[in-house]
Amino acid sequence: MASRTLAGLSAVLSAARSLPEALSALAQELAEVDRAAQLAVFEYDQQRAVLCRRTSIVDGIPKASELGVSLDHFPGPIRKALLLSKQFSDLGAQSDDYMKLLGFPAAQESGAFLLRGCTLDGELAGIVALQEPKRVFGARVSERISPAVDLFALAFERVSEREARIEATTRLEQLTRQLHEEHSRIIADLERKLALARAAASGDETESEKRIAELEAAAEKARVDARATAQRLGAVEEQVESAVGRLEKAHRQLYEQNEAITQQRNLLYRVERMLRDSSAGDSHKLVEDLLAVVSSTPSAEAQ
Repeated sequence: MASRTLAGLSAVLSAARSLPEALSALAQELAEVDRAAQLAVFEYDQQRAVLCRRTSIVDGIPKASELGVSLDHFPGPIRKALLLSKQFSDLGAQSDDYMKLLGFPAAQESGAFLLRGCTLDGELAGIVALQEPKRVFGARVSERISPAVDLFALAFERVSEREARIEATTRLEQLTRQLHEEHSRIIADLERKLALARAAASGDETESEKRIAELEAAAEKARVDARATAQRLGAVEEQVESAVGRLEKAHRQLYEQNEAITQQRNLLYRVERMLRDSSAGDSHKLVEDLLAVVSSTPSAEAQ
């Protein structure tokens, strides 16, 4: 098979929608340079600080396996070079040890084992590992394949961004549904309790109805807050879909919203508890206590 030009490889990598697709294209380029050379890509989990998944091409078929290798296993200069992600770094005399650590079969002849980092938003996201046989004449395999690996690194970043976008959107949609369901349940329960309190009210009907109306207004405010929260979550989803770089900001917004929802949940729980424990003959005191609880919340004080 004739070797592709870099422009042709760039087109293929641009169309790749997954890491195995992109790696298959790079593996074909490597086979044209030296069929004895081996290649694998390792995805890096920043939260756990480990290489979590190994992907390679075996007989033209992508093979993936789980991994748990810490970056601390590598020498300091190698780690620094991986973060720079500009060129291959040769592990030299330690090549055999690291090949075994990363799942490469033992080389039948002497050669070199090299690593190159791939980044996402300036942070290490993956590693390309290359085992090349020793050559007596001509340029090294790593030198000849380096331009193709540069193109692969760009494809790796694009695919990683797409996967992060999909994962973040899915999580936000799940959180939105959960919050909506919980708000609907709590508000419906509060309305039922208020209806019971109104039915049990006695004595001065005008004053009781006024107090209950005020409490209903507090419940309506909780519903408005729920709708506003849902709208804010929808805006966050649009931001995630337009730019993965805004994910961190979205997470902070979700945390603040979750704190506000927790305060609302605590308020509703206290109201429910008071309604459940109250006696039917003391409706005026019940309404006053309920209004005191609602007025003592941080949102009420802010008003």
